[in-house]
Amino acid sequence: MLSAELFDTALLYILLLAAVALGWTLGYRYAQQGKKVNYPDWIPSVDYLLAESNDAALEKLIKIDQMDDESIDLLLKLGKSLRDKGELDRAMHLHQKLFARADLERSALYAIQFELACDYSAAGLLDRAERILRELLAAKGRSSDRAATLLIELLEEEGEWSNILELYKDKKLPSTARLNRRVSHAACELAERALKKSDFLEVQQLCKQALKIDSACARAYVVQGDLAFGQSEHREAVRCYLKAAEIDESSVVSVVERMTEAFSVSGDKEGLKTHLHDQWARTGYVPALMASMGVVVTQGTPEEAVSRILDELRLRPSNQGFLALAELIVTQRQQLDKSQLLQLYDILRGIVAAEPKFVCSNCGFKAKEPHWRCPSCKDWASIRPFVPSPAQKKPDL
Repeated sequence: MLSAELFDTALLYILLLAAVALGWTLGYRYAQQGKKVNYPDWIPSVDYLLAESNDAALEKLIKIDQMDDESIDLLLKLGKSLRDKGELDRAMHLHQKLFARADLERSALYAIQFELACDYSAAGLLDRAERILRELLAAKGRSSDRAATLLIELLEEEGEWSNILELYKDKKLPSTARLNRRVSHAACELAERALKKSDFLEVQQLCKQALKIDSACARAYVVQGDLAFGQSEHREAVRCYLKAAEIDESSVVSVVERMTEAFSVSGDKEGLKTHLHDQWARTGYVPALMASMGVVVTQGTPEEAVSRILDELRLRPSNQGFLALAELIVTQRQQLDKSQLLQLYDILRGIVAAEPKFVCSNCGFKAKEPHWRCPSCKDWASIRPFVPSPAQKKPDL
């Protein structure tokens, strides 16, 4: 009898605890439902909001009581789409309205500020864009990397190279290889200006600064080489140019003539030939090949130069190379034998094979076969036979 009463009492307590737990669970769920955002009955797509300048739908979405990440992301995508379409006033209005809300998290506000800076930049309001971007950099939020990149782009467009260096010196820029490369080129821009003003000490300081920022800045060595060349320090010029070529072979293509002269004055013609041939092999830069063969000509063997150019162009046919070869043949009064004429034919055949047969008159797409519909821009009846542009004037030989 006693055991039955104890069993009934225990069962009663268990049922009571279960009821309390159930009540707490239901109450918690109800409370959580009460905290849910009062979303509109619909969440429109970006395409819908873009269609027919649907400002009413846009305003309705902006004015909802609370926003979650999905709603903010939708509106940011919409703002970017408006900006890309050229509707800058609508994009700015959207982002300004969003930024004015007091219920958004800081990370969302940073993202909105960045989009607003993009709006101002696209509209030509560069001072406003720069001010916002500097604020984002100071905040060091998630948008700081993008803000730094856009700010440097704006300063580059305005030629404010000193301001870029100041940002770096003040440690306001994120430390990334991409940004460091851009800052080092800003220093090189200032170094080239100083070189034109014959401020040689400033040139050296700026080049050293560029290399400190980015040790792989080949341009800094090129500027140092130009400085040495201008002061007739030809061995130092060669050293700087070769250092630049070690980092980036293409960096010295613009100074082939100066480098050739510096090598020649230094008396190292064999070193010059070796370097120029290596540069041609790595970059395919025709002036490097011709400069190398120019050394061969000065050594009294123009026929060897013609033969070697034919061999090289047979492997790398190009219009520029063919023109340079023709110029060498005419200026050196060379005659080609039968085998060389066959080589010349192979070069021309390679050039023609590389040319497109057809081109789209709408987008410029190049094709080997005719198409009624352009594979690139999808326009109809726009594919035309490729016809090279006629020469504007006769070459000076």
